[in-house]
Amino acid sequence: MEFRTKLVVKRRNRKAYIAYGGLAVTAIAVVMALIPAMQDYYAYAFGGGLAIVVIGAVIARGDVTNYGLSEEELAVSENRIEISGRLYPLNQVSKMNFNVEAFAGRYMNDGAMISGTSSDGMTNELSFEFGGKTIDCVFFLSNKEHVLQLGAVFDQFYQRRIPFIERNKSTRTYLFQILTDPQIEEFKRAYGYI
Repeated sequence: MEFRTKLVVKRRNRKAYIAYGGLAVTAIAVVMALIPAMQDYYAYAFGGGLAIVVIGAVIARGDVTNYGLSEEELAVSENRIEISGRLYPLNQVSKMNFNVEAFAGRYMNDGAMISGTSSDGMTNELSFEFGGKTIDCVFFLSNKEHVLQLGAVFDQFYQRRIPFIERNKSTRTYLFQILTDPQIEEFKRAYGYI
């Protein structure tokens, strides 16, 4: 079984910096509102900042994200990891750590926004040590079926007792599930760890 996906890379759309500048002006306007001598001017600065954000977004054609999909790929199987064509045999890999947050289109509500948002599937990470160096990458999950493919590889890891950690942000997971202590014990028993 093999899991294969695109890597996520940082990219720069220079036109988007105009929109970022507008955000800075808007933030300065909020600070100005707290200073009594500036209260007559903060509304102008705030409105100007918002206008710059909109103008910047239009100039950047709505593309204000600082990351995107690469043509290069990540492949993970029970024998190896391949990143951008470079092979890492699992028997030489240590401290393998998967942070699986969401697939594209999954509804997310982390409490930051009242209504929540849909994930873009680009916040998943893999890190491990190889040859004394830490290797890390960010990868894309396109849909629920893609997550299940990764889960099939994780299942192979558990069956073969290949050491790795899977998590969602800072919470440890087991085949993408958050388990209680009794459930963890049952999970370990099912895979022959105890």
